[in-house]
Amino acid sequence: MPKKAAPESVNDQVLSFLKQHKDEHLNFKEEVFYRVSTGSLILDIETGGGLTPGLHRFCGVNEGGKTSEAFEVMRNFLSSVENSRGFYIKAEGRLSPEMKERSGIDFVTDPNAWEDGSCFVLESNIYETVFKAMKMLVSENGEAKRYCFIVDSVDGLIPKADLEKDFGEAHKVAGGALIASKIMQRISLDMVKDGHMMILISQVRSDIQLDPYSKKTVKVASASGGHALLHYANFIFEFQQKYKGDLIFENPSDNKIDYKTNRPLGRWSKVAIMKSSNESTDLVIPYPIKYGRTNGTSIWKEYEIMDMMQRNGLLGKAGAWITVDKSTIEELEEAGIECPEKFQGRKAFFDFIDGNDKFVDYWYDRFTKAFI
Repeated sequence: MPKKAAPESVNDQVLSFLKQHKDEHLNFKEEVFYRVSTGSLILDIETGGGLTPGLHRFCGVNEGGKTSEAFEVMRNFLSSVENSRGFYIKAEGRLSPEMKERSGIDFVTDPNAWEDGSCFVLESNIYETVFKAMKMLVSENGEAKRYCFIVDSVDGLIPKADLEKDFGEAHKVAGGALIASKIMQRISLDMVKDGHMMILISQVRSDIQLDPYSKKTVKVASASGGHALLHYANFIFEFQQKYKGDLIFENPSDNKIDYKTNRPLGRWSKVAIMKSSNESTDLVIPYPIKYGRTNGTSIWKEYEIMDMMQRNGLLGKAGAWITVDKSTIEELEEAGIECPEKFQGRKAFFDFIDGNDKFVDYWYDRFTKAFI
């Protein structure tokens, strides 16, 4: 009698299945992976090196720094990811010349002027239009581009059907959340696999009462767009309220505002990591912003370096003097960087490193390698 054929192994079964259904999965496609710096050394350390492909959520109070940080990520994306382009959805009518100048990003509205390293601006507040455009770019990507999408903001989007409704009707059906959920189901896996990034910006929302004659309140998610967008997000950053105590003054020992003798030079921006792909969830990370800077340099790297040097014992304090560790001086000398052994006060040390690119870049690289 002829021998029975050996049963197909589990491995062969799975391989055969994948080949038969090759249009229904992405197992045969190599995943694109990278990390894009947030622009802040401290935030990069806590996120494990920056943001990765996929969806990220930036929510928080008005003027908390959401859009500025999104632009910082996009600028770094465009400068570090090969074959990359930005796609900015302007749903709220805010993209002033000052914002463009601070961002350091080349924004264009003419599709013919859109090139690698620049960002196209789509001016639309219709859910279907915005997400269809992103789905088209992700799904029909013959040139293998890598896109960084920013939706600013989800709160400004409205379902097409709601345009014809009166104000009393539009809130009754969570049309926007349903559309967002369906779209993310279709493109989320492709986005991660092909190396695209999406940043959704939204305001923090609270309980509201829709019917003035009802005692019931309607619970609204803390970030608009429904739970699906929260579920698909890799990182959720919640930008905190600004307070006077967050200001960084010209004279750090005096926290009184005096625009002649003690001007505020910047402020601490605070981000609560509400969801992360590492162990940073629930941390609140402060990072410094310097006023008046342009071309994507608003995050105050010099201040971060000084703060990191103090926290890691590289700077000491002797009375009114700031001292630099002897081994640190020797290390800098080996790198061809001169540094005095002591400074009369914190401000004197900061004045030394402010604008000292060689010193700052050395320590930025040093801390990055040590902690990431």
